[in-house]
Amino acid sequence: MIKKLLAAAATLAAVSVLVFFAFSLIPGDPAVKKLGTQATPEALEMMREKLGLTGPLPLRYLKWVSGFITGDPGVSYSYDMPVAELLGDKLPVTMALVFMAFVILVVISVPLSILHARNEGKRSDRVLLFIGQGIMAVPPFFMGIMLTWFFGIILKVFVPGGYVSYKTDPAGFLAYMFFPALAIALPRIAMTVKLLRAQILKEAREDYVRTAYSRGNSTMAVLYRHVLKNAFIPALTFLSMNLTDMVAGSVVIEQVFGIPGYGRFLLNAILGRDYPVVEAIVMGLAAFILLVNMTADILYRLLDPRI
Repeated sequence: MIKKLLAAAATLAAVSVLVFFAFSLIPGDPAVKKLGTQATPEALEMMREKLGLTGPLPLRYLKWVSGFITGDPGVSYSYDMPVAELLGDKLPVTMALVFMAFVILVVISVPLSILHARNEGKRSDRVLLFIGQGIMAVPPFFMGIMLTWFFGIILKVFVPGGYVSYKTDPAGFLAYMFFPALAIALPRIAMTVKLLRAQILKEAREDYVRTAYSRGNSTMAVLYRHVLKNAFIPALTFLSMNLTDMVAGSVVIEQVFGIPGYGRFLLNAILGRDYPVVEAIVMGLAAFILLVNMTADILYRLLDPRI
């Protein structure tokens, strides 16, 4: 575990170097973006100094990373506010969206995979395979548009663009977030069901399953005590990848549904060359991905101590 923590810290350090130097070297001047092209050279130089854009890059990096470690990732160029304060309200929104999508993924994928595998070769199996292939071909942003059109405009289950803050109405917030989360989850549900079905069928043909049946165990007992446990081990990697991929998917979905989360804020910060905001979000996403991977490693060990 100590080695994994050290490796994660080294990875995060490498990401911080790449992120900082990449945004420092790409074309564009945040001072010009803030003051306009008509600003005098003196005013631009003063603004660059105010924004911390002067001085050697290595020293600027050390100052930035030390602030990031202590919880001060800098001040937004666009809002003249601490980045930590700006992102504080966005974090619960994006995390709620991602984890709701992941819960939907697990709750639907597991029983559907079992049903799928138990009906191998039957008509229902072929129908589910056909539907799954169709859903996998639909990009999340288009899935979001279709859900908005059908459930928002046709059935009027929710008001498109009528985002409800978690601070004022937690229940209304969760209700509104359901369909964006569903738009993120649906394509990944189809992929997860296909993978888990294949793993269940593979494990069901192993010798230990025949041994379990010979000892008088019922089909359900063999399925839940033996087959599913072993089928989930390779599926964990895919599920952890899905969780991190959902963070990326939330960027587009937040735009479609008008959700004021990290994704929407990130796109606006990139367009506005608000590098402190962009750097903080990218570093936060990198830390989240590392945390998910470490959690998956721990679950591997719990499911199979031989790993």
